[in-house]
Amino acid sequence: MACVRGAQGAGKTTLLRAVLGFIGVDGGHISIDGELLTPQSAPYFRRQMAYVPQRLSLPEGYDRVGDGRWGVMNADERYLWLMTQATMSGRQLLIVDEPEQELSEETWQSVDGLLAQAMQRGTTVLMAGSRYNENVIQL
Repeated sequence: MACVRGAQGAGKTTLLRAVLGFIGVDGGHISIDGELLTPQSAPYFRRQMAYVPQRLSLPEGYDRVGDGRWGVMNADERYLWLMTQATMSGRQLLIVDEPEQELSEETWQSVDGLLAQAMQRGTTVLMAGSRYNENVIQL
């Protein structure tokens, strides 16, 4: 697990989006397992990643997520549902952004358990936020 920390607006979400190949980098490069991430290789790498975004909303018409309950779920339920799907996906890399909404301590305890299980299965976790202290990258 590596944790990206920084003040609001420091670029944590932007960094995660660059690792996902959604946006390019202005300088330097990103490599995964020694392979360069490029616009051409990004789709290949994304198939090996699971992503939990910062914003827990869906475009209109996509409310069938979570057995059709997405529209009635609160922030805790949405985040936990997304974390469960991502950690159980079997993907090699899990990218987790900190949620915009405040979550309950009970939800965070469930997230802690899901992350621990994923890492025991060999999943690499890149997470933005201040909750975890492993391998901190300060922006």
